[in-house]
Amino acid sequence: MSESNNLHDVIDGGYCIGCGACKAVDPTVSIGFDEYGRYQAAASEAGAKVLNVCPFSNEGMDEDAISQGFYGSDCRHDFRFGYYQSLFAGHVCEGQYRELGASGGVITWLLATMLKEGLVDHVLHVKQASHPQDGCLFKYMVSSTVEEVASGAKSRYYPIEISGIMEHVRQHPGRYVFVGIPCFVKAVRRLMAAELVFAERIEFCVGLVCGHLKSAAFADSFAWQAGIAPGGLEEIDFRVKLPGRSAGDYGVRLKGAGQECTRPVRSFAGANWGHNFFRYGACDYCDDVFAETADVAIGDAWLPKYQQDDGGNSVVIVRNGVLGKLIENAIGSGRIALSPLSPDDMALSQAGGLRDRREGLGYRLYLKQKQNVWVPRKRIPAQKSEIPLKRRLIYKNRSKMGAASHRYWKTAVDKGSFGIFSRKMNSMIFLDLVLYKGLMPTLLSVFHKLTKKFMSR
Repeated sequence: MSESNNLHDVIDGGYCIGCGACKAVDPTVSIGFDEYGRYQAAASEAGAKVLNVCPFSNEGMDEDAISQGFYGSDCRHDFRFGYYQSLFAGHVCEGQYRELGASGGVITWLLATMLKEGLVDHVLHVKQASHPQDGCLFKYMVSSTVEEVASGAKSRYYPIEISGIMEHVRQHPGRYVFVGIPCFVKAVRRLMAAELVFAERIEFCVGLVCGHLKSAAFADSFAWQAGIAPGGLEEIDFRVKLPGRSAGDYGVRLKGAGQECTRPVRSFAGANWGHNFFRYGACDYCDDVFAETADVAIGDAWLPKYQQDDGGNSVVIVRNGVLGKLIENAIGSGRIALSPLSPDDMALSQAGGLRDRREGLGYRLYLKQKQNVWVPRKRIPAQKSEIPLKRRLIYKNRSKMGAASHRYWKTAVDKGSFGIFSRKMNSMIFLDLVLYKGLMPTLLSVFHKLTKKFMSR
């Protein structure tokens, strides 16, 4: 199959991540929610400029080419997470950044400090929409003060797009820092290469370590389980720290339909990230976990040393010397508590995501190769024989789970019954558990859960 492509290959093949970079350079492209609550692009025709900025097109620079241009002369390279000057794990000590953040508070602290020290004038990041009745709970917005930045703290597991905020950059001079997941940062880097105005005004990119992007149904599914029917959710906080619990055992706060509640995330069906509920199809074909084209990449410190700390901790990859100096000064003054991290521990902090984007991606590429259909060019080769049969079955089932979750969700909403969705997905979860743990351990686990549920009545 030819490696060249057009925008329809990306969209029709299910590889559109809905970032809106295409619309940022071509106003004839439209971007909006599809029937499954995912941003998707639509265009009758699209020129080379659009393909050069689309993160899932083969026509622009890939992550290696982009990051080598920015960091190749000053950084070391690791095939698992890209270029790096220094690696850290820890949290912020000063102010309430850690308390307000999803993990160690490093992202919000860094953005606020960049503003205070005059490195940038404005921050481009995702915040709660002021008018959620338009069907979108979160949007990219501009923050120009420390207080505005703080109001955008926390993780947002929700679809967003950048065309509007990029138009703001085009129309308003200033020095900006962009914050986003890996494919969005890649799109912004491609925009910077395509148009001088973006290269001149976007001074820094801060990347978020990413598992995958969720559709709007992810938030709605949690709300429905809490008694808020689809369309009634007004606010959601995906990461509420629960005192005395492990870092991964956080809560979810929901508000809508005249009620408000906070429940542990593990009490919700679909909370297991590995089950791929409401995952964008494009995420099956991404090979960047650590935002390799960003000046700094920050994520959760999913490491044994930090797991039991309910305050939360972050891993930090520094690639930009200016930001590295800022961070080192803050460590020296005790404003942040970051300790050096080894490359192996950095990779271990996102072991599941790396396995999915390396071995799993290789197998998914092999399956596409067998079908002789177009697929975005990746830095990971298609492979099958090197992957154990058990892992191949797991990867195939989890891809099916992601795709099925969108279809079954729409059916459940149309018929007004969450039970339809739950029953359909539970059979796939059961198969995943059998593949992952084995039949007998899975049966014993299910029996234990049913017994515990019966005894609690």
